[in-house]
Amino acid sequence: MAVTLGTGRLPAQGRDRVVVRQPDGRGQLAHVGEITEYDALVLVIKARGRSAPWRIPVERIVSVKTVRTPPHQAALKHLKRGEITLAERSFQQALNQAPRAWVRRELLAGLVRCSLHSGDYRRAGSHFLNLSESTSKSRHFSLVPLDWRIRGTADAAVASEARAWRGRAGDVAKLLAASHLLRDTTYSQEAETQLRRLRISTDPRVRKLAVAQCWRADIKNKKPTPRQLDTWTRHIHSLPMDLRGGPWYVIGLARFRRQQLEPAASALMWTSLVFEDDRFLAAHATQVAADALLSDNQTDAAETLYRDLRQRFAGTPAARESAIPQPNAPRTKRNSP
Repeated sequence: MAVTLGTGRLPAQGRDRVVVRQPDGRGQLAHVGEITEYDALVLVIKARGRSAPWRIPVERIVSVKTVRTPPHQAALKHLKRGEITLAERSFQQALNQAPRAWVRRELLAGLVRCSLHSGDYRRAGSHFLNLSESTSKSRHFSLVPLDWRIRGTADAAVASEARAWRGRAGDVAKLLAASHLLRDTTYSQEAETQLRRLRISTDPRVRKLAVAQCWRADIKNKKPTPRQLDTWTRHIHSLPMDLRGGPWYVIGLARFRRQQLEPAASALMWTSLVFEDDRFLAAHATQVAADALLSDNQTDAAETLYRDLRQRFAGTPAARESAIPQPNAPRTKRNSP
């Protein structure tokens, strides 16, 4: 499905256009009017001269064409070019002007993407919670900026913000907070307990992600068994495609620890290639996939991935760590992450 951005003034009734598949699957139909709601389940469009709006299930939508304000269009252009400071400024300007709730959610999603691009999980989390609290059916839930790392400690600024997120309403906030506090030295046990509770959340998205988040604690405590890894892999296949990036990353780390090097690289490359909104995580997944191939004596394949890492994810910590000091310097095999 495509969302096309028009040019010009603020949206006016009669300017939005939605192309949908006919219910019987034969042909397409265009609706023209004003989009008044657009979430993960339905798009609502109201037309002049029609008392009741059209309510269109999202699975029937072929394309959406809607007018955006100049700041919104500028923000999207800057984000595409990687001009994050300019993009954030334009998204915020557009947000201040946006009268429609669903457009405001699109703009908040843009701010989440900007923060993720910079690896700023504190701001990404705050923007995401503002987005998710405005609707329980967000089209952008896949942007939830969870922590999927296992080693190391949580960034102090992120951990401080995560402690505040615990006080916000809803299971999404609890999931987000617990994911980041799991690597906090003071709150890790509380976070693990919360994640295990969330495995029975009434929100299926939270429930399934909480299950995968618990794997991080399981790996930290002991090496997972082959049977566990098979169970975890089946769980990933039950997730929507756009929520699989973080769980595949954890599976990749777990397989690396068991010296299942090629399967580890395959799992990590899924995150690298499909989960690019979380740029820092995708970069680290690429780095560890290359490390796994290097440990498997697949030197040429590993070097190809290291080069890809430096090109696609320039500026990330993983890309900097992968830099080769000397042109012909041999790499040393790394320990499992």
